[in-house]
Amino acid sequence: MYQGMLFDQLKNPRFFGPDVTSVQLLQTHISYVALTGTYAYKVKKPVNFGFLDFSTLDKRKHFCEEEVRLNKRLCPEMYLDVLPITKKDNTLELDGNGTIVEYVVKMKEFPQESIMTNLLMQRKISEKTIDHLCAILVDFYNLQKPSEDVKKYGELSSVKQNIDENFDQTRPMIDVTVPKETFWSIKDMVTKFFELRKQVFGQRMKQGRIYECHGDLHSGNIAIMGDAINIFDCIEFNDRFRFCDVASDIGFLAMDLDYLDYPYLSSYLIEKYIEKSKDLTIYLVLNFYKSYRAFVRGKVYGFQLNDPHIDPATKNDIQNAAKKYFELSAYYARLFSLDFEKQRPVVFLVAGLSGTGKSTIARKIAVDYHGTQINTDVVRKQIAGIDQYEPHHDQINTGLYDPKKVEQTYERVMQYASVSLKKGENVVIDATFQKKKYREMACHMARKYNALLLMIQCICPDTVVKKRLEDRLKGKSVSDGRWEIYLSQKTTFEPFSSEEICLTLDTSEESYTYRMNFFHQLLSQVYQVK
Repeated sequence: MYQGMLFDQLKNPRFFGPDVTSVQLLQTHISYVALTGTYAYKVKKPVNFGFLDFSTLDKRKHFCEEEVRLNKRLCPEMYLDVLPITKKDNTLELDGNGTIVEYVVKMKEFPQESIMTNLLMQRKISEKTIDHLCAILVDFYNLQKPSEDVKKYGELSSVKQNIDENFDQTRPMIDVTVPKETFWSIKDMVTKFFELRKQVFGQRMKQGRIYECHGDLHSGNIAIMGDAINIFDCIEFNDRFRFCDVASDIGFLAMDLDYLDYPYLSSYLIEKYIEKSKDLTIYLVLNFYKSYRAFVRGKVYGFQLNDPHIDPATKNDIQNAAKKYFELSAYYARLFSLDFEKQRPVVFLVAGLSGTGKSTIARKIAVDYHGTQINTDVVRKQIAGIDQYEPHHDQINTGLYDPKKVEQTYERVMQYASVSLKKGENVVIDATFQKKKYREMACHMARKYNALLLMIQCICPDTVVKKRLEDRLKGKSVSDGRWEIYLSQKTTFEPFSSEEICLTLDTSEESYTYRMNFFHQLLSQVYQVK
């Protein structure tokens, strides 16, 4: 009854006090957020989506209080108070003395440009930032001692309830934001996962991987100011969305990075999370939860189409965003389907000259296909008994790069790969593979273990390679590649023959469409001969 009046007041600077001169009003499908410069005020919309019920004033007050309590876990200084909005003489006031008609969460405002999503758009998020973020999250989970009530949310029945609810709530959006065939293919693959991989949920519970998580962990809910990282706006309105496998939290952020065209930061996040948490079985459910989270985002965007305050141009943007999320959900679903559809392991041979991005691509493939990544630079230094980050800028064909030592390195790589293949595990071999004989070694090994061999050649313009190699010398790297090495490799690299079926990836191409087309092409290759 007063919602129109409230909407108008939230845009009025005087509503927030005499010192406020301007207001920026943001909104989602469940809330309005008024930014006043010093403070932000968040009002919950009187909506009921089933999984979320803000339909009464008492419920909105309760969840405002829960929002402050829960978010103080990861950003204690940002969330300040819950204040009433009152009505007197047909006028609304913030924290007035009239009849309480609404509640608002008061927070310290931070610059919108400090939100991680915006920083990503400006290419201001580095691997160092991801390291810091991972450390915060792993500490957050490790400090918890989940109760039995929390742990039960990892059961198959609890997870299935969330998934089934998603599909039910998205049905009205079929052929609006999600094509019918996409909807049903994801649903079919999820159903098979529940049937054929149901034991993994109990396994994750026994390993203690069910926590009271954040629940809505994406870059739009992370603010970065200098060395300070604030993770805000956790799920307060539904325990079963917040109590979940940590893979659902981490997978959400990894999916978000993929969506924003940062696939290599996404795989770096997973690698660092596993390194810090020792959560070695996350791959059993990672693609499943990535698919789930992408589907949820597509669904949530669809909800916004019902808002009468959204203009037609914005609605079109929302539809396109939702479609992109559903397409990403389908990609992850095809990945996790490989776990029960493939009949043999895959060897991904990632080749290319120094500086062409092999290791970055290999890590992404290793994460997507939960394969063991084997890097010749690391193996070479293991054989020599030195630290993998110790630089060795030997002359070409000398020292660690003497032809006999190169041969020994490739032989050891194949030995390591064989151990994984014997167990039916995927392998990603990251090496220049300059000579055809080394590629033939991989082919022979794949045949021996009845594995599928897929070759990827990374290429890149010289100018980009030179810049990468110069930057690499300034930091810590397992690679000893340098510009003069690259130039030498260009003259000695033995090209792939017509018999060597190989996908080519230009790693300087940075568009989402180009990258996803390659990832889909690679996945299709796996499916064709699985």
